[in-house]
Amino acid sequence: MPRYFDIRTTVLLVVGYGILAEEEDRPVAYELKRAINSRSEGADNRSAVVVTDMWMLNQEMAEMFPAVAVGGPAVNAFTAQIYEDLPIAFTRDQQVFIQMNQDRGKRAALWGMDQRGTREAAELFAKDGLLDRFLELVWPRPV
Repeated sequence: MPRYFDIRTTVLLVVGYGILAEEEDRPVAYELKRAINSRSEGADNRSAVVVTDMWMLNQEMAEMFPAVAVGGPAVNAFTAQIYEDLPIAFTRDQQVFIQMNQDRGKRAALWGMDQRGTREAAELFAKDGLLDRFLELVWPRPV
């Protein structure tokens, strides 16, 4: 049976296409995927999928999905495309960045000046309530 990806509720976790991003950021994205899937409350249409920035930038329908960029603009073309337009929700010492609009929107960027900073951004996003806020914005409440 083919898997169905709902363009409104399947969260794309976008990593860069390249050796460094694959090696360092993809494991972080899969940890975030587990955190998102654990919050789905059993709903089949609420999940996360890890994709590359090249898929994200080359698929017309990709803009309809909620998406979280993992990795900085130097290694992730999707981050480079969105980070200037996203407000900073958290930063530490110009090394760790979490960007998202906490009132509306379906984009977030988690990155650092190095791999340790990117991992820290993703961990803080998942543990300090920003992931939950993001999911509130993109997952409609049942009526």
